Amino acid sequence: MGVEIDEVECMPSINYLEWGTEALSSGIRSGALRSAQLVSEYLAKIEQRNMDLHAFVKTFPQRALDRAHALDKELSEGNWRGPLHGLPVAIKDLADIRGEITGFGSRCYSQAPATRNADFVDALEKAGAIIVGKTHTVEFAFGSWGTNYALGTPINPMLPGQTSPGGSSSGSAVAVAAGMIPLAVGSDTGGSVRIPASLCGVAGMKPSHGLISLEGVAPLSDALDTIGPLAKDIEGLRILLNGLRSRNVSEKQCNRPATIRFVTKAALEPVNDGIRSLYQNFVSRLSKTIEIEEFDLPLGLAEYQARCGQLMAYDAYQALHNILEDHRQPMDPWVRRRILMGREISDADHAETLERRDIDTAAFLESFGPDDVLVLPTTPYPAQPLESIDETQFPMSRFTRLANYLDLTAVTLPFESSLQAPVGIQFIMRRDNDDRLLSFLTDRLN
Repeated sequence: MGVEIDEVECMPSINYLEWGTEALSSGIRSGALRSAQLVSEYLAKIEQRNMDLHAFVKTFPQRALDRAHALDKELSEGNWRGPLHGLPVAIKDLADIRGEITGFGSRCYSQAPATRNADFVDALEKAGAIIVGKTHTVEFAFGSWGTNYALGTPINPMLPGQTSPGGSSSGSAVAVAAGMIPLAVGSDTGGSVRIPASLCGVAGMKPSHGLISLEGVAPLSDALDTIGPLAKDIEGLRILLNGLRSRNVSEKQCNRPATIRFVTKAALEPVNDGIRSLYQNFVSRLSKTIEIEEFDLPLGLAEYQARCGQLMAYDAYQALHNILEDHRQPMDPWVRRRILMGREISDADHAETLERRDIDTAAFLESFGPDDVLVLPTTPYPAQPLESIDETQFPMSRFTRLANYLDLTAVTLPFESSLQAPVGIQFIMRRDNDDRLLSFLTDRLN
């Protein structure tokens, strides 16, 4: 695209917000598109849609535009920081941003502005990203429906009416799905990136635990928390992951094509009829171009979900008990109830759960090879109307918590669906195969 910047500014018919992530990055690098122009357009889209969709807690328009102009100047002087240079990013409101209060989806978590950035925020800015705002989350990031009765629930932009966005990274998924931002950051402790990505029809990733620093991130579970990217496409996940990471891993090179593993219909039950059918059809189509094998899970998906939930509840209670035990605090009663379950778990029981986790992981990996890719639906049900949600039930994380409990890496992508609601398909590999999984998906599915 050898178009001069002045020419681009005179071409209002070009909708850059519809471009893929790689095209946006390339456009900025080539000079066909200025970061300040792109950020301005996204800020206008946020202003237009956020009142109805409630995705952003707060935006930083002047700060973002000033940084965009500075990065445009850097580029004009020959300094390109990498693929994230000049791209706007939204951050889930559980990471410290200097000078801003870290709300953690709550009215009672913190009242003092952060004195420094979370490590991953610094990493993003070093890579050239522009932080445009903070997105809503389920209170304390503990909930898969995406509801927040303390600060308000983001609305799924892909469906009519008041429909659940999935959680807990609800605002991040809504912002990407609604075209308010090309890239967003969430957290995934039991599926909290993948579930809203799936229900809102975007791409999301749970990286290997420890790949991205948690320093400066409000904790839910130290044993399970991961920071993960959300984007409109696989390339967006790759670009954002590279900017987020705090360590590199030496990934084993595959000497043969990966084997797709799938589970039986019985292993998925109970599941929406349409999702079951879509999954079976997808596996059938894959079998025509790649080797696939049935996989017999050592434990049921609901059992992995429950065991992961025990770890989450214990850790969350340890981190947040001072707030939870003060019943004067204006807290979401459903989140309080979930976390208070951790009060009943003794230190001895928790130590036993951790030992059992190691045993369960070894049993899973014994039959799940280093070149295997497990394919699952991301959620057993599509998004639900807010008025019909039963907060005592947790069905949406039944297919996702396996990856957190066993510390696998997982990506969800939008599933071509005949249903009226978005559906995600999930791809899972062993830990530290993050880049390899993204490369596999790019090669096989694009």
